[in-house]
Amino acid sequence: MTRARILVVEDEELVGLAIRTYLESVGYEVPTVVPSGEQAIKEAGALEPDLVLMDIRLSGAIDGIEAAAAIKESYHVPVIYLTAYSDTETLKKAKVTEPYGYVLKPFDERALEASIEMALHKAALQEDLHRSKERFITILHSMGDGIIVAGMKGFVEYVNSTAASLLKLSLPLPPSTSIVKLLKLAGNRGQGPTALPLDNVLLSGIPTSCRDCVLVTADGVRRVVDLNLEPHRDERGVVRGVVLSFRDVSEPRKIQDLVEWELQAAADLHKGLLPSDGTTVGPCKMHGFLFPATFGAGDIYGFHQIDDTHAGFYIVDVVGHGIAAASTALLVRSLLAPNAARGNMLTFLGADPRNPQQVVTRLNDLFHGAGGAIFFTICYGMVDLAARRLRMVRAGHPFPILVRADGGLQEIEVGCHAIGLSSALDPREADLNFAAGDRLFLYSDGLPDCGDPMSVRFSRERLVNLIRDTKGDRLSEAVARIAQQVASWRGKESYDDDITLFGVEMGPANGNSRAKEEG
Repeated sequence: MTRARILVVEDEELVGLAIRTYLESVGYEVPTVVPSGEQAIKEAGALEPDLVLMDIRLSGAIDGIEAAAAIKESYHVPVIYLTAYSDTETLKKAKVTEPYGYVLKPFDERALEASIEMALHKAALQEDLHRSKERFITILHSMGDGIIVAGMKGFVEYVNSTAASLLKLSLPLPPSTSIVKLLKLAGNRGQGPTALPLDNVLLSGIPTSCRDCVLVTADGVRRVVDLNLEPHRDERGVVRGVVLSFRDVSEPRKIQDLVEWELQAAADLHKGLLPSDGTTVGPCKMHGFLFPATFGAGDIYGFHQIDDTHAGFYIVDVVGHGIAAASTALLVRSLLAPNAARGNMLTFLGADPRNPQQVVTRLNDLFHGAGGAIFFTICYGMVDLAARRLRMVRAGHPFPILVRADGGLQEIEVGCHAIGLSSALDPREADLNFAAGDRLFLYSDGLPDCGDPMSVRFSRERLVNLIRDTKGDRLSEAVARIAQQVASWRGKESYDDDITLFGVEMGPANGNSRAKEEG
């Protein structure tokens, strides 16, 4: 079977290349991609394509609508508009040229393929009805997607072999078989199957799609599918039926479920390696939380005893997500663990955990020396429990927030660039009093960047105000309140980026907190 030749008319080079690559991957021949209406008219005469895929807004003196009119008049080649414009005036002008389709960008690949096939079918039908019918059936039977065509009354007119095999149908179907009775979508939990959403397609001509939906046949066969319903139009553009295309994704869905289970298990393990909420080292107490990203956490934080008079803390945010980011975060955690057998030194770094500048410098030497493929931000510091002072280095990380016992608030801005970016690191150290009742909050950039259902950011300003509002709460209550506010802002359980925050509070020698006693 000769491949259909498609002339692509698109003035954006990368978009044209993407369309050409896709069309060729599904079996079409794309001899060229042209950027202007003038070239489209010229190449339509020279190449004699079976179909033109036409953008409306083009470079050159004429637009796609004028070019389509000229091609139709001179060469009788069918045209499908593939455009981002759907305003009334553009549609009105386009309809005059009697296009074989009008696909809006960004387009669904399988929907575009179905539109192309319908256009080729209608064009061939005008030349030779019998040959066109045989060719179209051959194409549909060779497709990997199931195809069912129904008329305006919902009676099935065509079923390809893929659809028959997936749905265990015996062909030919009885006359007047209704697609509404033949296929349904599984309803929500506790509800029965619901009818296919045909009204928008048949009555309004609006394509409809459904991802990961459960298709249920009349005899109870269930398939998890990606489903598309496209209006079937005649040569005048009048809706005459519906083309239902679907792809069985049952096995990919099983793999996806397995991957999600593995990611959740990894997230649980990751969170299990964090310090226990309420961990104390001398008079210091820590509370924190981590909401991991959907595809694996790259955040980690720690709070631990270095020796009898020093406590160490850190927060790390590895660039990226997934297994690589999570593995890097856990590696950094191991590197920052003091070795009691070696005088509490950080053995693999050869650094003194009580010297934040040295620790951060050695981390940068290690990861930049590994090839510069791994980047992460970090705040690393230590608390001198006896002197009640805090020393810290910030490398590319959001500004820590220090809240004094009297309610004063400051952001610690001294720092340097992220770890791994460059061998030239100049870590400047903050050296501050950390008196009874003072609190230090550290967080990852995923928290202020967390979007609500309308993609509005939580913002640093909102976080600072929230921390200020919690100054009279116990540390545990303050951290829990921040976590609750962030989760409520997000509005769903999945996160695009890790969201981490923890706070450290210096208590007085008798163990009481600033405003209330910690339980």
